[in-house]
Amino acid sequence: MLDVRKLLLLREVEARGSIAGAALALNYTRSAVSQHLSALEAETGVPLLDRTNGKATLTAVGKLLVGHGELILSQLEAAESQLQEHSGQVYGDLRIGVPFHEGPAMLVPTLVAMRREHSTLRITLHDTRGTEARQAVRLNQLDMVVAARYRQVPEPDVPGLSEKPFASDRIRLAVPPDHELAGTGPRELADFADEPWILDEDSALGRLTLHACHGAGFTPDAVAATDDMQVVLGLVSHGWGVALVPDLVPDRPGCPVARIDLTGAVLTREVSLVVRTGTVDCPSIAALLAAVRRDTGG
Repeated sequence: MLDVRKLLLLREVEARGSIAGAALALNYTRSAVSQHLSALEAETGVPLLDRTNGKATLTAVGKLLVGHGELILSQLEAAESQLQEHSGQVYGDLRIGVPFHEGPAMLVPTLVAMRREHSTLRITLHDTRGTEARQAVRLNQLDMVVAARYRQVPEPDVPGLSEKPFASDRIRLAVPPDHELAGTGPRELADFADEPWILDEDSALGRLTLHACHGAGFTPDAVAATDDMQVVLGLVSHGWGVALVPDLVPDRPGCPVARIDLTGAVLTREVSLVVRTGTVDCPSIAALLAAVRRDTGG
């Protein structure tokens, strides 16, 4: 019978991109990881890693085993969750990732109420954003994260995760308050083709910005790269450039901007709570998901 721990080790190599990365994440030595993987290859009788290019990339069979490892882990976590249900209590540690530039306003009031209601539940918050947030849940570094998706630029699903939408908002263009088009009503995105832009091409919002601008017939001149929306709003306020900003991102104190509606296709964002599939029924996570649905009307 295959060793589940070795399967999860193989998953770490796939997720980290290297044996060294997996060893660092798990606090193993590199040689120990290599030995465990060699033992797994001996058990299966087929190569699981392609070492010909100087890197440890997974073979097709290796990726197949990782998929099975995800399912096995999900089942084990589901069993643990059901055992905890029998206690009838909400307790333990809950590690939640939120983008600190906007997450607190969306989620923290509910978390404060949860903490008051369940004295044996300890909640810690961690600043997260982007693709790394989902991976942090997948690899059990966090129990839940707030994450966003943009319909116009779909992203591949991360295996082993369950996403529960709880909010959505539109996206508008933020410009300096003294901009000549501020307060003039809905505008076409092409009206801002000659403006300097603030965007992070590696973020989902940055990819949406590129997609929308290309659809409007121009390539934005990116003069700053950041996915921290409070930094973005500060730069916009000081006249460094313009940027697409979701409505749920609060204004930055002392840094006023004007937000302009855009004509044409409506740009929207969907915000979800992301957990591992096997932990959906964990009492603490189930209670929080229910509280968020109640507080947001979802």
